[in-house]
Amino acid sequence: MPQHLLIQLQVFLQLIKRDFTIFLSTAFDNYINTLCWVLLSLLVYQFIMPQLGYNYQADFILVSCVISKTFYGVMTGVATTVADLDGDKMITYDMTLPISHDLLFIKIAISNAIHAFLLSLLIMPAGKLLLWNYMTLPFFNFPKFILIMLISSLFSGFFSLFLISITKTVMDIEDLWCGVLFPLFALGGFQFTWKIMYTITPIMSYINLINPVMYMFEGMRGATLDPSLSISFWICCMTLITYCIPMGFIGIFLLKRRLDTI
Repeated sequence: MPQHLLIQLQVFLQLIKRDFTIFLSTAFDNYINTLCWVLLSLLVYQFIMPQLGYNYQADFILVSCVISKTFYGVMTGVATTVADLDGDKMITYDMTLPISHDLLFIKIAISNAIHAFLLSLLIMPAGKLLLWNYMTLPFFNFPKFILIMLISSLFSGFFSLFLISITKTVMDIEDLWCGVLFPLFALGGFQFTWKIMYTITPIMSYINLINPVMYMFEGMRGATLDPSLSISFWICCMTLITYCIPMGFIGIFLLKRRLDTI
């Protein structure tokens, strides 16, 4: 490997390590907050909603919670980076290091992806322990589960890079939640599958095929629940990987233009 590429790789890994150290400083609190949300969601959907006539299986909601955290888990990184770009611009120090700007921005995506993956990883075993007798998971496939977790986290990481690039100030993050994140999440399938949507409104279901979050939910269900209920697992994986490319390209381009590095 050429010397300059080796140096860039070493700097890249050191920056990843630095971000990971910062993540660990708040990881315990993040885990507690995440598990509180997941456990309360399971209790509500398993024991309270059925009394209102809405029947949700605990395993269905649990796997949805896993992907929800994978999707939303990058938002801390988004808010932190946007605040820096809108304020002190400490990122300009990183831009003086011997690493290409493209690789530096990719580092942001990878760091956010790692953090989202780690925050989501303990949700499944915690939910299983809470509702042991209500969850059998006969279709659970561990290799597929890890694979869709990794791919979904990777997509979320590059999606976070895109979100950072289009968010000018911290005050705009609320608009981001209302105008981008929640619509994608609401139509993504936290409470339903794509096939259920198709039986109700075929036109809307076909439009929803452009929603990458739907492939996160469908892929996770394909790895943990009955695969016949969801879109093909491998289609979901390939689609999410494909979405990483435009998200990363647009994010890098807009950030380079914003920081005058073009």
